Amino acid sequence: MTAQAYIQYDDVPETLLDDARWRVDDTGVQFVGFDGCPLIGQVVETPEGVQIEFAWPHSTELRHALGDWFTHHGIHFTVVA
Repeated sequence: MTAQAYIQYDDVPETLLDDARWRVDDTGVQFVGFDGCPLIGQVVETPEGVQIEFAWPHSTELRHALGDWFTHHGIHFTVVA
C-alpha cells in the first residue's frame, strides 16, 4: 500500500520558502525541496488551495524523519493511504 503526506503551501514558514529549491520536470510537474527535509515534494493545485505532496516512506526511520521535520517547523500534515 502506498500513502501520501500532504501539507498546505500556506502552512510552510516563509524562511523555508525563501531557501526552497524548485524544479519543473519535462511533463510540467513542479517539485520543491526544503532545507533539512528528507524528501522532495510535488506541488499540487486543489480547489482548497496549493498543497505539497510527499510520498509517505515505508522505512520507519525515514517516515519518522519526515514527520519530525514537519513538526519541528510547525507544519500540519495529513497522511492518506
